[in-house]
Amino acid sequence: MILILLIAEPNFLLVLRVSGFRTRRQVHVGEHRFSDVFTGLDDSPTLLRVFGTKTSMSKITRHLKLKVEGFDWGLWLERDTGTVCISRRYLESARLNFLYLDVVHVLVHVKQFLEGRDLYDQAFEYVDRPTELEAYRYTIDEARRMGMNEDEILRYLRVDSVDDSELGKLMERIGVRARR
Repeated sequence: MILILLIAEPNFLLVLRVSGFRTRRQVHVGEHRFSDVFTGLDDSPTLLRVFGTKTSMSKITRHLKLKVEGFDWGLWLERDTGTVCISRRYLESARLNFLYLDVVHVLVHVKQFLEGRDLYDQAFEYVDRPTELEAYRYTIDEARRMGMNEDEILRYLRVDSVDDSELGKLMERIGVRARR
């Protein structure tokens, strides 16, 4: 089943093509199973490339913990435990396509964490960190597969906590070009 969601904003209409992705938006603060909040990820060709097989991906997402926080904004991986964390405010109000792409991004980090990679290697700036670049490349591949154009992808990247010069560096490193 293909979920098609029309999001109307001034001067902008996005058709989101995400096969089967579902999220429970109204979830209480606390710990949950990742797969109880986010479902329908098994058909993502991008995530299948990350995890290798549906079985491998399902095994990981079924056992993955999701901690819903009452503060902050966004989605991240807890550095010591590998628990995925999300702010309740973000879960409730994020645009579905951005939330989906953030889930893809964080799942790449989960795979990296399970491989024992240093996700927060301080030898690199954020936009130069190999684990971030890999996660962004997979995420942008998924955005393009969904039909997002470069301007929509740039809109997605702008929400992250990078300034304009860092954003330019990131775009260059992951192959995103702003239309002129």
